[in-house]
Amino acid sequence: MTAMPIEANFSELIQKPKDTVARMQGSARRGIRLHRRDAEDLYLTTAARADEAVQVVDSTTRIFVAMMKSDPQATKILTHVFPEAFPWVRFLPEAAVREFLVEFVETARAAVDLDNVSLLAPVIAAWKSTALIHADKDLHRELTTPAGEDFGPVEPPEVPLRVSPKA
Repeated sequence: MTAMPIEANFSELIQKPKDTVARMQGSARRGIRLHRRDAEDLYLTTAARADEAVQVVDSTTRIFVAMMKSDPQATKILTHVFPEAFPWVRFLPEAAVREFLVEFVETARAAVDLDNVSLLAPVIAAWKSTALIHADKDLHRELTTPAGEDFGPVEPPEVPLRVSPKA
């Protein structure tokens, strides 16, 4: 079972920083979600905890890459077990699951090199959307059936030339 994150209002951190940080350190996740009224929530954790998360992604990615390079069967096995981590891949064709696996591992490796594991989120979201299309037979048919009349190439929009003011 996954531990629920501790939550607080951002103002609580400002008004009672020691108490709020103590709550964070006492939580299983060692982090706290800070709600803000006029902006996106923040997640507060220690630098060591954030570094550990990046190390886990890096280590796991390196294991997957090494497996995939050392034995062609590894990709087949990983493709077969991927639905345990991402249940929605069951709606993708097998070749697409393999493609997602490769893109996921390559992006994870690049994201760790850039010290920004959040770069994986758009890859997962895009493939999840693709699975959703495959799961909805009517939508899949509509998106993959030729539309009929082709109106020809589309000209790129004109982009006004921006001249920055001299300082």
